[in-house]
Amino acid sequence: MGGLFKFFGDILKPLLTLLVTVVGAAFVVSVLSIRADAAIEDRLPAWQRLDPAKNSVREWLGLEEEDEPAWWQFWRD
Repeated sequence: MGGLFKFFGDILKPLLTLLVTVVGAAFVVSVLSIRADAAIEDRLPAWQRLDPAKNSVREWLGLEEEDEPAWWQFWRD
């Protein structure tokens, strides 16, 4: 029976890695682009539940501010 669990574990590890990578990349893209975020939310309505996290990251990066550049855009002085 232990061999069967190892077999399923060996199959599920790459699938889980792929899933986490895709979700992480989609989160980064949705933080950086409002249009991409809207497109993802159109196809996956549950994505709206991540709005507080996305807004926190946008605020931390300074992407919401229009008056002055973000802290990481030091070349725009």
